[in-house]
Amino acid sequence: MNRHFLHISLVLLVFLTSLSCKSLKSNSGSGLKEKSARAVMNRYEDNFADFKTANGTMKAKYKAEEGSQSITISYRIDKDKAIWMSAKLMGLLTVAKVYITPDRFMYYEKINKTYFDGDFSMAKEFLGIDVNFQNLQNLLVGKPMFDLEKKQMLFDEDTYVFLQNIKNVLAYSASIDGRQFEMKSQSLRNQNNESLVIDYDQFQLINQKKFPSKIRMTAQNGDEKVRIDLDYRSVSFDEELSFPFSIPNNYDLLEF
Repeated sequence: MNRHFLHISLVLLVFLTSLSCKSLKSNSGSGLKEKSARAVMNRYEDNFADFKTANGTMKAKYKAEEGSQSITISYRIDKDKAIWMSAKLMGLLTVAKVYITPDRFMYYEKINKTYFDGDFSMAKEFLGIDVNFQNLQNLLVGKPMFDLEKKQMLFDEDTYVFLQNIKNVLAYSASIDGRQFEMKSQSLRNQNNESLVIDYDQFQLINQKKFPSKIRMTAQNGDEKVRIDLDYRSVSFDEELSFPFSIPNNYDLLEF
């Protein structure tokens, strides 16, 4: 197994990225633009599955120049409070766990007996801005990672694209399907031209509300490219959940 697979797969979820906007047109007239953007966002929010907790399993596939690997991940989300993941090799052997709260980011992996216990500052080093729990949670459930600015919306016949700069150091975009009102993609690109594109290839309908089914993430730094595919195999809402997590003794702290 690639020794970096587990921590790249789980930590890379924090790092974000780039979008091609095709031949998009800007709205004309400030009143029309703001009204249209607000209507798009309202339609999108009406589509989105609201929940207190979510849990299930997903298949994660990592692919890079040196090879590819697949693992099964059990996930649990307590909305706005906690994200927990347990990665299993062959669907049986637990090889890594992650526990994330708004104030803390922890995980450990058994292959090399390493762990991380800190906060989101590692993402700030990559992006140049603060990244928080809400950004990551929204990525996983198909919501905008950052608040969308109504005055920065572009459109064509079937796509609405929101473009903005985050603190003048990060180019962010979110693309919403104009027919199904589902998130199509999100992206961030930093000043070093490092990027991660998040494509939402498929959604599923649960209780008449939308939730991601397939997410494809492509991170690029120069010629180096890493792709991670997440395939939600099951989703259940509003069940009572526990979040068991403790870092084993004699593991080495992982430095980024």
